[in-house]
Amino acid sequence: QISKDIAEGKLERGVYRGMGANVEVMAKSDDAIRNAKYSGTLGPTRGSVHHRAYCRFDYQPDICKDYKETGYCGYGDSCKFLHDRSDYKSGWQLEKEWEAAQKVKNEKKQLRMFKRHQGEAVSDSDAAGSDSDSEDDEFPFACFICREKWADCSSDPVVTNCRHYFCEDCALQAFQKSKKCEACGANTGGIFNSADKLVERLEKVKKKPDEVEALEQGNRDISKMY
Repeated sequence: QISKDIAEGKLERGVYRGMGANVEVMAKSDDAIRNAKYSGTLGPTRGSVHHRAYCRFDYQPDICKDYKETGYCGYGDSCKFLHDRSDYKSGWQLEKEWEAAQKVKNEKKQLRMFKRHQGEAVSDSDAAGSDSDSEDDEFPFACFICREKWADCSSDPVVTNCRHYFCEDCALQAFQKSKKCEACGANTGGIFNSADKLVERLEKVKKKPDEVEALEQGNRDISKMY
């Protein structure tokens, strides 16, 4: 107010009126205030529009980013980071692929069970899938209930929907006591499929000793000739 009165001529200039009243305030026009706000000298600082800020998470701090992205590094052989352009899948990517494969497998399994409950015919591909979802499945060497080897069992092996193998006699006897699987406790529903793949595997194993014996006999015959 004192500075305003001095500018209007109501008060005399050069007269000391205290420490807080000796500062002159210059009146600014609206254009000057507008330019000061735009430039950032007055009010909050305006954000820059000439660059974009982003955040990057580095999960491989030991890899040279320049070499990995462009194949060139200005430091050359003296770079302290590893020059590697190979692409590896992260853990979350592997888990996502595994979950997708498990989802497809469960959908096929549920479809086979639904067809059996409805009394529909199951195709050859579905029947093969009911016994073995993949070629890498490992079969047990003995029945889970009686612990007898498949060659010593009096009945053929069967497989449940939960992928557990039993000999047929043990499976039927256990089903009379409880409808749950003896291995995992899941409800079998009285469905025991023939384990054709396991039977084929056992037949191949039986043929191997005969083939080895025939080969040894042939070697003996050849040795006698010479």
